[in-house]
Amino acid sequence: MTGDGLEVDVREQSGVLVVRFGGRLDWMTYMRVQDVLLDCATTELVGVVVELDDLVAESPALLVVFDVVWLSAVRWPGISMSIVVSDHQLRSTLESRGLPRHIPMHATTAAAVASVVRLEHEDRVDAALPTCRCLPHVAERITERACERWGVQSMLDVAPQVAVELVSHVEDDSTLALLLRMRDDKLSVAVRTTARLNLKQWHVMRHNVASIAVCNFSMGETPAGGGRHIIWALLDVPEDGRRPPSYLPEAAVFTHQG
Repeated sequence: MTGDGLEVDVREQSGVLVVRFGGRLDWMTYMRVQDVLLDCATTELVGVVVELDDLVAESPALLVVFDVVWLSAVRWPGISMSIVVSDHQLRSTLESRGLPRHIPMHATTAAAVASVVRLEHEDRVDAALPTCRCLPHVAERITERACERWGVQSMLDVAPQVAVELVSHVEDDSTLALLLRMRDDKLSVAVRTTARLNLKQWHVMRHNVASIAVCNFSMGETPAGGGRHIIWALLDVPEDGRRPPSYLPEAAVFTHQG
């Protein structure tokens, strides 16, 4: 238990992050709960399960924090998030007030973990980028390799250039991370950074990505906890733009092994 009266325990269970909150959820601990969950969501194994039985909310309205994080997580990176409430009285209170509004609720942790959709490790790339002028070239090359590995031939002229565009607009003294995700018919290109973009930079970057993308796309920013942010572009992969993936020996260097 910390000085703010909030207890947090994070563990991994079958590739899923299980977060147990204990103590009080009040207006002082609200932001800490949000930061912990955002950090877990963007750490992103295959899902996040939140245990709430030991958490006492000062006001039911504070439970909206789980909806706030869920809305960010389902947009990017698109992971599963659910809550576990075995206490019947707490569960009844939540359901009567419609909180949380969006997140699936389970009676046991085992049921919540079992409900998580599993993804193969080949579906994600996490790569630290060098702090030098070659950074855009490295980002482009890593993205090309990922597209080849995942068999999305139609994205080879799009995704690498989007990666270049993203890293070129971020001015950060700390190390940037390039994050690539391939899920169903969606390919996302993202950068994790402590830098923030102003409205003019966002406008220019969106305009440039629109001129590159020959497919439907969306862009956004997801808080990642600890003052970090994920700047992302989500690209639709055409149905006829897939072919069997080519397994390159060196691809494992760039691929996170979950």
